[in-house]
Amino acid sequence: MAKPSRRQVLSALSAAGGALLAGCTADPDEPNTKSNTTVTTVGGGTSPTESTQSVPEFPGDTASDACPPFDDAAQVVCYDAVDPQAMPVLLVPETQTVQLDQPTDFTLRNQSEQWFETNSHGWELYKRVDGDWYYIMPRATPLPAYRLAAGEAHTWTLTVTTGSVSDGAAIDLVQGTESLSADGLGGGHYAFATDGWFEGVSYKEPTVLATSFELQASPLELTPRAAIAEVEWDGKTLVARSTRGEAGDDDGRDAYILERIDDPEPDAEEVIIEQVVRDNQLRDAIALSLEYEATRVRLEEFDRDFPLLRVDRTYEFRGDHYRVTTQAGESS
Repeated sequence: MAKPSRRQVLSALSAAGGALLAGCTADPDEPNTKSNTTVTTVGGGTSPTESTQSVPEFPGDTASDACPPFDDAAQVVCYDAVDPQAMPVLLVPETQTVQLDQPTDFTLRNQSEQWFETNSHGWELYKRVDGDWYYIMPRATPLPAYRLAAGEAHTWTLTVTTGSVSDGAAIDLVQGTESLSADGLGGGHYAFATDGWFEGVSYKEPTVLATSFELQASPLELTPRAAIAEVEWDGKTLVARSTRGEAGDDDGRDAYILERIDDPEPDAEEVIIEQVVRDNQLRDAIALSLEYEATRVRLEEFDRDFPLLRVDRTYEFRGDHYRVTTQAGESS
């Protein structure tokens, strides 16, 4: 799927994820077959017998501000902007008002007379805040391709749960081809999307199918994880130690250092809370900085099981700017 083009397009939190249908890394634990996808036939459709048919055309303007722009896509079909009956392929929401713990279907329908190449793992979720779109999940996408025949459909069922953030639990990674359960989402305007291409069209010129929905939920409150075992001051630095990871005989704790900075940097990634809570170290560090009014937080934890991403970055969150650096623990 082509990324939406905007100033904050994909936050650094999804640099390792937000993997799209083309160009992402396959998960070795997932079989590269069609066995993970359930397909149902709608409208009595049949598969085409010829592969030389012309590419279906989309009538009218199919894009809308209700969905991300996806400027790199050849075609964006936003459900909010189109006549569903007139589209050769589209993504149809069961409802555009989603409640917590209420399963909601999003169905990709091939209403054309051609094959539509897609990936049932290749769904994506975005949130719009103050006019800008932010990529939320998944963090990575397996790569099995799937051919959706004429008249066929595939359905994802999204259930938004609640409680992990306020309970101090880490947010589970979400992957799947049918049933998707997601926590760590506050109320607001979202878009569910997928992509693909018709037979005879390059995967580099995808058609993106998207639909918006409103999530009826309270805003998230940023809290550190329950894995924070102890906190103490070292001069002006707040030092927090986490139970994440497992120490070896020679391991020292790695350090994740967050500093609040006064001067904004041009390459700072603007992030929203739904992104922050999906990065364990950033979540803990910002939450502790706010709770203790600390301008510098040093989060220490073992990385045997949970290695730190050793990349220096800057972030903007709710008007404050932060610089993040990491230090490897010293071996004894």
